[in-house]
Amino acid sequence: MQLLRTLTALAVLLAALAAWLAVSARHPGTLQVLAAEMAPALFVSSTIPQRPPDGLNWRPLDQRELAGWRDPYWLRWRLPAPTTQNDTGRALRLSLRAASQPFWNGQPLAGNGTVGRTAQQERPGLLEIVRVLPPSSSTGTDELVVLASSHHQWFRPYSADAAIEVGPVEAIYGHRLRPWLIAAFATGALAAAFLYFLAVQRGRPRVPGARLLLALSAVGLALPVIEAWRPLLGYTYPWHGPRLLALQALHLAAAVLLPAYIARRFDVAVPLGARIAYLVALAAATAFVPSFDGRGAAVLLLSLFASAWLLLRARREQEERWPILTLVLAGALAMPLAGNAFLDGPYFLLLAVLMGFLLLRHAAQLRALDRHNALLREERARLSLQLLQRGIQPHWLMNTLTCLQELIEQAPPRASRLVESLAEQFDRLRESSTRQSVALEDEVALCRNHLDIVGLAQDRPIGFEVDADDTRLSLPPGVLHAQVENALTHAGAVACAQRPFRLRVRRENGNWVLELRSARGSAPHRGHGTGTRYIEASLAATCPAGWRFVQGVDGADWCGRIELACAS
Repeated sequence: MQLLRTLTALAVLLAALAAWLAVSARHPGTLQVLAAEMAPALFVSSTIPQRPPDGLNWRPLDQRELAGWRDPYWLRWRLPAPTTQNDTGRALRLSLRAASQPFWNGQPLAGNGTVGRTAQQERPGLLEIVRVLPPSSSTGTDELVVLASSHHQWFRPYSADAAIEVGPVEAIYGHRLRPWLIAAFATGALAAAFLYFLAVQRGRPRVPGARLLLALSAVGLALPVIEAWRPLLGYTYPWHGPRLLALQALHLAAAVLLPAYIARRFDVAVPLGARIAYLVALAAATAFVPSFDGRGAAVLLLSLFASAWLLLRARREQEERWPILTLVLAGALAMPLAGNAFLDGPYFLLLAVLMGFLLLRHAAQLRALDRHNALLREERARLSLQLLQRGIQPHWLMNTLTCLQELIEQAPPRASRLVESLAEQFDRLRESSTRQSVALEDEVALCRNHLDIVGLAQDRPIGFEVDADDTRLSLPPGVLHAQVENALTHAGAVACAQRPFRLRVRRENGNWVLELRSARGSAPHRGHGTGTRYIEASLAATCPAGWRFVQGVDGADWCGRIELACAS
């Protein structure tokens, strides 16, 4: 099952990545041009010129320097004209953080906002525009000249990222849309898993890491929405900064939540120093790595490596952690191969597959917990009935009533106390049988009440001593009472009166330890009867997180030792 889950998760991830890469491949007739020239604009009148004036100081395009320009400037791209006779049906995509007016071979195209000498004169343009191109030049070289201004950039980016792409109309329009069909499918699948998990979680006790997983899934749903804002809807360039900050915040949130969830889910202890060092590393990557893509890649790698380290340290639920580790390592290996393009699509595909897998497995864990709780409820009902049956065994009750009849005739005061003790024991048994756990004081009171009944019937008081610094703990009902009954049955009331019961309660290594000593007795089969089975079944039903019960001869005593990891 572990291998099947691992291979299935990896196959889904590889299929999603392959589909993304297949539909995002560039059309063979599309040309992306990055090399260009730039020059500051010089206005001699208030009207926008139709072409750059002569004598401009053209220089090669420097994306980092251009990122700091605000006043109007010129950009120029030259590219070879198509060799086919019919070059109609071509389009241009211009990516530029500015208001712009493009000119194709000297012919003006539709403007993008309004270029202005000041921020008041400028009307911001869209970050990306698509324009259908007129026929190419007869000279064999096409020229795109763009007049632009960027007054409304409220922070200086690392790079201007100015670029053009020319190709068939259907390729230009479809190239940016088709990959988002894959992203939409992955996001829809993640949303369905998210809603399914919420439906399964509703009304149930939370398992470790549930809130962290929900927060991480919310990040996984928000990332493609923010990422798709640019290619699907578009926005004016002043919104590019807030969008990048939102993406950076989501990357940081995912980088914090994913390792935190894994540590919580698999109960991996992380030293405080390691937590602080990891957060400092994330902050340093965000502050000092220069480009947005570089920061995102650094933060993502730190998150994946930290998650892999935690998964390798985990010792719980081996079947659950190997598929997660496989997905995390696959993402870490895919980053160097895909480069910066990994953040444009494969990153949130990785998150969608990983979050979907975690949500479904978490929901499966909740369903398994429901089944386990149903079995526990049945077991508790059976144990409650057995507790009542043990308190009113016909043989013990017949002997007690016979003694009561004799005491009525011979010692009426003792007979009266015996009736009161019987009534008190039945009341305590009724109360305990309806509860999953009882306080230690109530269990000790039930034992002493039972010993009072036996002592009154035999005219031999039987003591029950308690040595405990702290009695504020709970335990399954009847587990001490059953040991008292076993001692009376196998050692006898006379031996128990001579050697009283001694209960010692203490803490060892974070667990509660209850040690009950009684008369040894001589019965060879002691420790293998219904009383022992009742104690073990009660501990297993009430304390599934951890318990231990051992008993046997210890010198002149019979010693029963209970260790509880879940007692409160």
